[in-house]
Amino acid sequence: MQSYNILYSFFIFLFSFYNLSLCDDESSKLFTHDPEYLISKHYFAIEPSETAFTLNIEPITYPDKCELKQLHLLTRHGSRYPSPLDIQVMDQLSEIFANVSVAKKWYKNPFPMKRNFQLIPRGEIEPYYDGKQSALRYDIFWKNVKKTRYDPEVVKFQAGAFSRTVASAMAYSEGLSNGDGPLDTCKNQPVYIWSLPVNEDNILEQDKNCLLANETVINNNPAYNEQNYTYANTTLKPIADRMTKDYGIYPLLNPYLVPYIYDYCQFWVLHFNRTDTWCSLLSEDDIIKTRYYWDMTDYYQYSYGNSLNEQTGCVYLTQLVNGVENYLNGSSIMVADLKNGHANGIFQVLATLGAAKNPFPLTANLTLSQIQQIKYSVAKTVYWSSTIYFEIIVS
Repeated sequence: MQSYNILYSFFIFLFSFYNLSLCDDESSKLFTHDPEYLISKHYFAIEPSETAFTLNIEPITYPDKCELKQLHLLTRHGSRYPSPLDIQVMDQLSEIFANVSVAKKWYKNPFPMKRNFQLIPRGEIEPYYDGKQSALRYDIFWKNVKKTRYDPEVVKFQAGAFSRTVASAMAYSEGLSNGDGPLDTCKNQPVYIWSLPVNEDNILEQDKNCLLANETVINNNPAYNEQNYTYANTTLKPIADRMTKDYGIYPLLNPYLVPYIYDYCQFWVLHFNRTDTWCSLLSEDDIIKTRYYWDMTDYYQYSYGNSLNEQTGCVYLTQLVNGVENYLNGSSIMVADLKNGHANGIFQVLATLGAAKNPFPLTANLTLSQIQQIKYSVAKTVYWSSTIYFEIIVS
């Protein structure tokens, strides 16, 4: 009887050891991230709160006898819901991870298709603060403008014909002019925000209206296709294979889905300030590498990766120069031209200017160290509600 008990105990010990060795805890393969750290490192298109929502702004000063006469703004709309394609792929990922034990509490897609591209509350507050910051930064200029009643010929608001751009322009106007108007106790100022139909807007929707660019750059771009294929097979595939092995995914996870896991991660941080869901599948290096996939895409489709992109911003810059000349020769009274558009168009304008150019091409063979050295990207340059001002100074 005594020997039986010893044998029984030994068997239980072996069985427990066997389970520990074969049933490796999937949670040990998850990564822990601090949301604020990831945002502060500019891994996402989310501006850190300390700059997005600060009012600690010093007014800009100019040399003696120099005066700011005209101000042009090109800005991106505020933070939003994912795109339709993102949401479709998120649904696909949700199905793939439905049977992954670590994802049981969060695999379902919380982003409804009916809200695609719409602003979120933060996306309404960001441009509101941009307007307030502009009023502080250009203090003397705006005080002179506001000495007279609001005139849409003097302060011009224009937005792309989408809800996220028009609503962002409205929020910016509230931040800029709140307290200067006639409405209600807050003295709100109603403003006119004009838009062109998308298929006629060569200023803010230029990437949609250049047939040559759509046929040879955005679509059917051999140079981009080659880099995309190489990066997927050399950099994304090892990440996909690791996830396949760690979480028992079958069939094998497609490498092209990995950048959308990054997107899922980004939108969970943006909407819920959580990194314990899709972000936990990615190491910090994985986040950098998957972010770069999208940087490389933007580089070839909207920036210096194709010479045509260096011409596409000409329409915006031409109308800007015409606006300056018309004001200086007295044929226009417009002193502020405030435009709200998209990241794609801003990249094209910057490329036409020869600005925001990295010292090396964004190719598939960059090392992690080189990727970390990239200075200009969506997350660092054209994040949600980023602003670019062109100042016309006269001496």
